[in-house]
Amino acid sequence: MVVLTFLVAIRLGYFAINSVLKGKVHIKQLRVYDGELPIDYKSARQHYKNMFEIPILFYLLCTLLLINNNCTQLDVMLAWGFVIFRLLHSLIRIQNRDVNMRFGAFTGSFIMLVFGWSNFFLKYI
Repeated sequence: MVVLTFLVAIRLGYFAINSVLKGKVHIKQLRVYDGELPIDYKSARQHYKNMFEIPILFYLLCTLLLINNNCTQLDVMLAWGFVIFRLLHSLIRIQNRDVNMRFGAFTGSFIMLVFGWSNFFLKYI
């Protein structure tokens, strides 16, 4: 997930620099995202923002599992399932494909996360 987040950030930086160099955007617009921005830049920015929404709960879950030294094979499988679905989500988003496909990948990652948290809580009940 960390590597994926860095790659998405690099992609955002590329679109920002490219938009400024091609004159599509004045650099001052990027300070507060004022005015009309190119669609590819908006998409890259939204994708980057998505990397700090649901994945935060994944990072927290992984941290708690490690701190409590209570990680099972099921936890590992659910974590990798989450990462794989997030990777699919990113690949679909980068290509600006069908929203239904993207939603399916998001839903898959969300389900993995819900099961992961449920499994975590069941261990402590």
